[in-house]
Amino acid sequence: MNKKELIINLNLDLTKEYAAMIQYIQHASMLHGPEYVEVIDKILEHAKDEHEHAVILTDLIQYLGGIPTVEVYPRQTSLDNREMLYQDLTYEYDALNSYNQRIAQSEQIGLYDVGQKIRNIALEEENHIIDLEKALGILKVDP
Repeated sequence: MNKKELIINLNLDLTKEYAAMIQYIQHASMLHGPEYVEVIDKILEHAKDEHEHAVILTDLIQYLGGIPTVEVYPRQTSLDNREMLYQDLTYEYDALNSYNQRIAQSEQIGLYDVGQKIRNIALEEENHIIDLEKALGILKVDP
């Protein structure tokens, strides 16, 4: 791992943050039914968080000597409420996994400051996972 490879990986993460923001906004507008009113508010909060993550990533990429991408990762859509939430949850699982890798990669090349900023993003992604799992009724119990 070197700085150039890290920049490439961060740009891929950036495409996914853009996509997640767009997808959350679209899903918030398409969710329907009274049981989803509070979920819609959470989804819109998640969209704002994804925007903030994108800003942090663009700053990191530029700080490391790269050029932030404007490309957007593919989005998913559905007309089914639960499927939309599962699509969002899948994005969040992927994001958390990617950020855990980025933390290790950053620290491997001595960029502990970059690793810490990414760690902060990962924490928010984990909170999104918790919100979505609760909305979907996913109960993780280890007997």
